[in-house]
Amino acid sequence: MSTFNINRFGQALKCQFLVQRKMWIRLFGIFTFVMFIAGLFWTRVQGTHYDYMVENWPAEEVYRSYMHFVEQTVVFGIVFFCFSMLFGASYLFSQMKDTRKRSAFLLWPVSSLEKYVVNLLLSVFWLAIITVAAYVLADTLRVFVDWATGRVVIWGFPKLAEPFGNNAAFEYWQSAWMFFTWVFYIHSLYIVGGTLFRRQQFLLTSLSIIVVGFLLITTLSNLDFHIDCIVGTWDEKTHTYTRTFYPFFYILHSTLCALIVFHYWASYKLFTRMQVINNKWLNV
Repeated sequence: MSTFNINRFGQALKCQFLVQRKMWIRLFGIFTFVMFIAGLFWTRVQGTHYDYMVENWPAEEVYRSYMHFVEQTVVFGIVFFCFSMLFGASYLFSQMKDTRKRSAFLLWPVSSLEKYVVNLLLSVFWLAIITVAAYVLADTLRVFVDWATGRVVIWGFPKLAEPFGNNAAFEYWQSAWMFFTWVFYIHSLYIVGGTLFRRQQFLLTSLSIIVVGFLLITTLSNLDFHIDCIVGTWDEKTHTYTRTFYPFFYILHSTLCALIVFHYWASYKLFTRMQVINNKWLNV
């Protein structure tokens, strides 16, 4: 059997999607409900009451304040999206918990690489689409409620990209590199955890990261280890802020990029070693 055949891969992807369609529908409903309730909370529960603002504040101030409430729902949506990505990464092989499902999946007439990529696409990219679609629907329902109750209508979905469109945040290409490197590095850790652990993948992966991170920080603190990565200076004459990136910054983030590739490779290798009968907590 060839390592990767595009037609065979397409059939496997379609089959896996149909097998898990009820789970995807259920997740879409849960995500929509959670973000819709969160939207109602940020616009109707916390902060100054809308009727009070209309009665006592100028129209411009009411609009500006309500805009702030909607922006809080956007921040919640972004945070929720991040957690859903980690959740999806850690539950990469959640459908293989019991022996019957594990045996059926491992006996598929497709290569290991095709099985791995199928799960990766569904657990990461498809879950990302579901999460964004759930936010759009939740935002639409919130806007409908606002319109039906006579409130100002402000959409939150167009503001999702605003935090990433801030030129000041990514004024230096190194800042964008640092941001995306750490995002993918953390995601790759959950990919490995989702492949290594057989049960409670998200919880065990999170605990492992916390424990290892705490031990690493404690060790470096005891050794009085300190190397400058970035130093910022403010020029009073020109009123400009300048960042200086030291060589250790490039060494650190190049190493992290290499580790990201290694983590995905390790995840695939762990998957190829999976057996029908495994240890209770580990897939090795």
